[in-house]
Amino acid sequence: MLKTNNSHNLHRQNISSRQIDSYPRNLRCLIHNLEHAADFLTPAQAKDILSKTNISPPDLLPWADFNHPVTDGYGRKLLFQGKNFEIMVMSWLPGDFSAIHDHGSAQWGAVQCFGMADHYVYSFTEGILTTAKYSPYNFGMVHAVDRTLIHQMGNPGDKPFLSLHVYGCQEISDSITANARVFDLLEGSIQFTDGGVFFCLPESQINRRINGLKADRETLRRHHYLMGDRIKLILKTQHNASLEQKLIALRSLLPDLI
Repeated sequence: MLKTNNSHNLHRQNISSRQIDSYPRNLRCLIHNLEHAADFLTPAQAKDILSKTNISPPDLLPWADFNHPVTDGYGRKLLFQGKNFEIMVMSWLPGDFSAIHDHGSAQWGAVQCFGMADHYVYSFTEGILTTAKYSPYNFGMVHAVDRTLIHQMGNPGDKPFLSLHVYGCQEISDSITANARVFDLLEGSIQFTDGGVFFCLPESQINRRINGLKADRETLRRHHYLMGDRIKLILKTQHNASLEQKLIALRSLLPDLI
């Protein structure tokens, strides 16, 4: 049976009008269009707005974070926060992958990727996580985000790239993607976090847990390989007894994980 424990909240940073005036024209246009749209957009409308704004990678370079810590599965920077939506830039080095996750309170949104990204969509029913489909990104492609989306994306190639993420909800909120669910299949739990949806979150970044998570074989195998890859990268830079134990556990489940 699923069991929970305590939680906490984090606050977002504010971005001034003067800062926004210095943004590239296409980004200012995106912010304007989102601010003047209805309070509640459908995922299809959010996708349409983002697709028609003609954002390009140079527009996003001021928010690039390719020097993110190896413990983070990707770089993430807040570009803008409106009364009921936020815009973020993610930076993906070769081998960077998110954990399997959802988007907290977000009810609508869209993601545009400026690289060739792996992208898996999952189904979660009666405590069992399964792979629903593989839906990769090509350069410039936009995918809609709805409140039911559970997914995972990452960079399987040899070149870094950026992605642009818009998340919104009907109510005024300063924490639209807070309390996002991260599905940890080694631990067998759903973890709730206000920050990045990374593998092997430290306890300080976990608000609460729901235990008893299960998954199908395909999903388990992919999760364990990607988690193992991230742990091996981390252990090259630091000693961490807890992660060493996780890697031993993963190797016992997947003997071919080097």
